[in-house]
Amino acid sequence: MYSSRPFLLLVANDLVNRFGNDLSKIVVVFPGRRARLFFNNYLSECSDEPVWAPGYYSIEELFQQVSDLQIVDNIKLIGELYKTYIQVYNSKSATPSSETLDEFYFFGESLLNDFDDVDKNLVNAHSLFSNLQDLDQLRDDFEHLNETQIEALSRHFNYVFQGKSSLKTSFWSVWNVLGEVYSTFKQKLKAENSAYQGMLTRSVVEDEFAEFNAVHYVFVGFNVLTKCEEKLFRRLRNKALFYWDYDTYYMDVKDEASTTEAGRYIKKNIEKFGSALSLDIFGKSFRRERKITMIASSSESGQASYLPYWIDSLNRLPQFSEPDTAIVLCNEQMLPVVIHSIPAEKVENVNITMGFPLMQTPVCGFLQVLTEMQIKGISDSGRSFRYKYVLPVLRHPCVQMIFPESKSIEQVLIQGNVFFPTIEVLKNESIFSYASTTVELAKYLLSLIERLGQFYENQSETSDVYSGLYKESVFRAYQVVNRLCGLLQSGELNVERATFSRLMRKLLTSTTVPFHGEPVKGLQVMGVLETRALDFKNVIMLSVNEGFMPGTTNDDTFIPQFLRRYFELSTIEHQDAIYAYYFYRLIQRAENVTFVYNTDKTQTGKSEMSRFLLQLLVNSGLEINRYSLQSAIKPIENHPIVVPKTKELSDRIRNRFDLNINPGAQKLSPSAFNVFIDCSLRFYLQYIENLREKEELSNEMDVSIFGTIFHRSAELLYREIGRVGEGIEEFEPFFIHKEHLDIYLKNPQLIDKLVSKAFSEEYFKTKEISPKQYNGEQLINFRIICHLMKRMIEFDRKQTPFLICGLEKKVSAIFELPESGISVKIGGVIDRLEQKNETLYIVDYKTGGNSKPFKTIPELATQKITRASHVFQTFLYASVLINNKITKPVVPCLLYLQNAGKDDYSSVIQYEKENINDFNLLYPDFLAVVKNKLAELFDQDIPFSQTTILSKCNYCEFKKLCNR
Repeated sequence: MYSSRPFLLLVANDLVNRFGNDLSKIVVVFPGRRARLFFNNYLSECSDEPVWAPGYYSIEELFQQVSDLQIVDNIKLIGELYKTYIQVYNSKSATPSSETLDEFYFFGESLLNDFDDVDKNLVNAHSLFSNLQDLDQLRDDFEHLNETQIEALSRHFNYVFQGKSSLKTSFWSVWNVLGEVYSTFKQKLKAENSAYQGMLTRSVVEDEFAEFNAVHYVFVGFNVLTKCEEKLFRRLRNKALFYWDYDTYYMDVKDEASTTEAGRYIKKNIEKFGSALSLDIFGKSFRRERKITMIASSSESGQASYLPYWIDSLNRLPQFSEPDTAIVLCNEQMLPVVIHSIPAEKVENVNITMGFPLMQTPVCGFLQVLTEMQIKGISDSGRSFRYKYVLPVLRHPCVQMIFPESKSIEQVLIQGNVFFPTIEVLKNESIFSYASTTVELAKYLLSLIERLGQFYENQSETSDVYSGLYKESVFRAYQVVNRLCGLLQSGELNVERATFSRLMRKLLTSTTVPFHGEPVKGLQVMGVLETRALDFKNVIMLSVNEGFMPGTTNDDTFIPQFLRRYFELSTIEHQDAIYAYYFYRLIQRAENVTFVYNTDKTQTGKSEMSRFLLQLLVNSGLEINRYSLQSAIKPIENHPIVVPKTKELSDRIRNRFDLNINPGAQKLSPSAFNVFIDCSLRFYLQYIENLREKEELSNEMDVSIFGTIFHRSAELLYREIGRVGEGIEEFEPFFIHKEHLDIYLKNPQLIDKLVSKAFSEEYFKTKEISPKQYNGEQLINFRIICHLMKRMIEFDRKQTPFLICGLEKKVSAIFELPESGISVKIGGVIDRLEQKNETLYIVDYKTGGNSKPFKTIPELATQKITRASHVFQTFLYASVLINNKITKPVVPCLLYLQNAGKDDYSSVIQYEKENINDFNLLYPDFLAVVKNKLAELFDQDIPFSQTTILSKCNYCEFKKLCNR
């Protein structure tokens, strides 16, 4: 009688019926390890009495159990393969190979995979790697092929190997030695009692005396067999049972429809070895009625977000059981997002069989930033480091755990513009030390992983689900790096640091952190390979796209595909058939099947639904429901941002700026006043809430620091001429004559010296950096500032003589608002205050931009695209001086240095097309404008709001915050 019970339960029941409750003399062999856990559970259901369990092996473990050879890891194998390859190649070639292990390593991986495949399929390596230019030898080596096949091969080799292109010559020179490399390599390994998996497998099946001592062998759930496995099955046929899991749906197809590939190899296996289970009790379940749903999703996150709804639907089903339910990931990279999408409150237990990718844990990023710093970030022979490789280290969470001072060190570098920090500045020799060799680099990484592990061990136990995962990830990372370090120290691996970094990353990428749980309890989360021989009532498969199901092969090979086909090595067609079998076998007994596939290739590059889904739609005859996941998309509505001045906020503003409320109130600078006029919301964020853009250290010099360096250079120039030292409180005015400036024009190196000093103080925050140490961009800016200094000196020479009354002079004055009883201090720094003919000149340097005209005084404080903000700022300085009872005429000047070279250029600001020769005449009108804007700041009825001029937002640090 046909049964839809799980395949492993049918096998367990059949074994108990055949052998009774004592299965201790039986060895059960599975394709992988996972099935044995479920099989043991099913055995307990088959008898009311205790059952002596059989022995369990995976197929690889069975071969290893009867062999004296030991499997060696790939790192050591490739190192030995390299030595063999160089030895053989040099013995055959007139020109010795100069290839290093670094260059060979990744080719060696492909070659090792090829040798493994050759051995597992019992291929005659001498024939495969023979001299294929000799067509007569070709005919001798392929006696098993018919004339048509030999002719096809001959035509191909005439094309591939004839001719003298460099590519063909290189291919041929390598191909011609591979046969000897293969045999010599295996001899060396055998002498050391070592092997790779294929070599060990072949040695077992070719050894007539290999002992398989179990009374009975049971092979369960196999599909495609290698030649070695097939030979083993034939040897054990008389004392073995073979349980094949299949369905007539994909076994009985007569034409070449796509479902044929799923049953192609099972058919051959049954013909050769028979089947322990009859079709009368299983194998006819695929076409029965069940719920099948296909869902299209526009993204991977959309697929994961569907899981809570799917689980909700299952909870409503009668007799729902979590262990009978599986989430299968065709794209295993989705595991982290899937874990986060499973609702913990609705799922009691989750069993994850795949392992969490180690590359997605913090310790891998930790190793990566450290390695990059060591390889790319060392300067001056290890005495200093490059900042752009140091900052990622200081900012990494793992570094901050073991080096709490890292944040303060980061601020020191940023605020001091330290581009080449030394170990003394970085204050941690264990992290910031130079590992000059590969062995030293490995030991350096090991020591820091140990420190990180100690940190986790010293932490108190927490209920955080990820704390155990992070601890385990540190241990796994230590294992990987420690293994590499051991091979480097023993000399079995000899690579440069860059290759070590790539190799370590590759090993970390292929390593997973296991999840601990009860395998046969809870919702199962697994990859496609873990589903072999297992059955579930409820299945959801994610990423059922071409490229994931079936998966594309990423194994590089040096053996051409046509040769692989003729020698019956694994090919893409093999892989497609294997995945087809996995697909149909998994869903043949399921009652509730959901397929979710991606329709947008921007995330994974794969947006076509799997061919297997198309096959179900066309050939199965089953009712299939199709849906699409739709995201609720709402257009972003940008509403104006307004901050009302509540009583609390108004009180804060008064306390911040009103001297009558707070005698120590903050001074309002001209630049802050300009911000308030252009965008009161930006003023609120910057000067009321004190929000600032995060400081960054960059080689690129922004406009503000460029201007700061020029201002400092100009100040140093005139301090040097006037012999005015730093920090002198009483500034004694001094005259400037042509002769003073001619010295600098005749000796440009003096200008260079001043600019260099300003650069060191304002940019590098030190007094020790010379222009010889500048990078390209810094040197360009240095030269530009020197040129602007020369232009300023030439302009000032025309104005001589004049009296300098102040350099970078701090000025301030109190402005009263009698109507509201508010007093505000306004002040800033005047670049240069000079006197000529009893007139004071306020000189404001401008290294960029152009002068903007204005028609009226009120428009200086009105939002507009071309508002003359520089003029407003200079007028405000003039107002401060007049407010401090300065009786002399005051002339505001804007020295635009890019225009200063023109013969008729004047820095004096014009109003109504006339030079302003005395600002006292404009002061009353301008003061009224200033007081009016101050009143707006304190007016509770006028909120802070966004500017209506979008061009003002282009360089605002709050642009994203305002959705501009």
